[in-house]
Amino acid sequence: MNTELMETIKLTGAVGGFPEFLPAQQRAADEIISIIKTQYESYGYTPLETATVEKIETLLAKGIAAKEVYGLRRLNAEDGEGDKELALRFDLTVPLARYVVQNQNELVFPFRRYQIQPVFRGERPQKGRYRQFHQADIDILGQETLPLSADAEVIACATQTLAAILPKGEEFILRINNRKLLQGLVAWAGSADIPAAIKTIDNAEKVGWPKTIEGLIQTAIAAPKAEDLAALLQASNLENLTKLGLSGEAEEGLTELQTVLSLAKTLLPPALHGNLKADLTIARGLDYYTGTVVETVVASAKELGSVCSGGRYENLTASLGKKAIPGVGLSIGLSRLLAWLLTQEPWASMPATPATVLVTCQDENLMAYYAKVAQTLRQAGIKTELHPGGQALGTQIKNGVKRGLTFAIMANDDDAKANRVQLKNLATATQSEQALETLPTALL
Repeated sequence: MNTELMETIKLTGAVGGFPEFLPAQQRAADEIISIIKTQYESYGYTPLETATVEKIETLLAKGIAAKEVYGLRRLNAEDGEGDKELALRFDLTVPLARYVVQNQNELVFPFRRYQIQPVFRGERPQKGRYRQFHQADIDILGQETLPLSADAEVIACATQTLAAILPKGEEFILRINNRKLLQGLVAWAGSADIPAAIKTIDNAEKVGWPKTIEGLIQTAIAAPKAEDLAALLQASNLENLTKLGLSGEAEEGLTELQTVLSLAKTLLPPALHGNLKADLTIARGLDYYTGTVVETVVASAKELGSVCSGGRYENLTASLGKKAIPGVGLSIGLSRLLAWLLTQEPWASMPATPATVLVTCQDENLMAYYAKVAQTLRQAGIKTELHPGGQALGTQIKNGVKRGLTFAIMANDDDAKANRVQLKNLATATQSEQALETLPTALL
């Protein structure tokens, strides 16, 4: 890297809200992503990547705030030219809907896909919240109809995935609601502005319930009824709701919520049943959710907010001018979760290198022999670094310890002539002489 470029980088620094990792953190993040992929694929989801850029009209079709969307424009574009109609994707669900509409004649339904890619939002950068961040999505899409068993499946899959990547024994809860039920309860309470009332409920955790009740009253709900509604939502007791004699949308939503919870538990081992909880305060802000909605909180990291969210959308593709293709999906906010997860074990102790063995360079004239040693180990399936030289032996070993290597191999001229090496365990500082032909066995 030339000196001028290095000085420029020092002056400008990194751009806030666009996270980067040190080597050990990147390795831990990659391992976490690998586990997520394994869990998703165990349920039959297939990988998918969509374009980073979408048409603005596609991204805004379902009420996404324009101020949070990054437009795309060439740096030196003249007025009246460029790509004003294009923007960076806001999430992975809207691009999925566009993809399915375009490829529905080639896809087989129900269509299961997972997608792990970055998205972009005009967020104020802070801990756990970024302007570029990765999401790890799963979705099932059907044609014309999609049974509630799909809702239960994505919930079960996400539950097992979180259990696999969180520290052992970490408590987390998937808080599950149904938009039909919530809308029906708001109507039961007498609101004249159901969308405003739901938005008020969605902000309850931020502002507290006294202010939430005040907000509900502003939507034309009588004060006693607003208090009753708030109590019902906070209690989230589904059995008590059945005693209210709900009808219409509220009754339908209650039945769906009970069904989804029951089915999801049948897909999970009993040890994970307690991770699912009905929570009538969950609304989800995006307009395209029509049934099941989910948010997830990690007990030791509540400050992160929801780390896995989503729900059912019946009409998302209809907003693109096509027939409705119902779907349901959940998204793990990977970057948000990683901000905390990488400080926890076992991820915090991830070595900075995938190699376990360092072949040191004690004499640059013996580099051909060191290369032979390294290749012997690699052919045996042992991940091995070959030091290029230029550092003192002690420095090579010291740096190897810092990066988490387990063994160091040394050889002088006599060792090379005898086809042997000196093997040092960097954890115990013990050392032994090994013949090259038996070295892989000593390390396995």
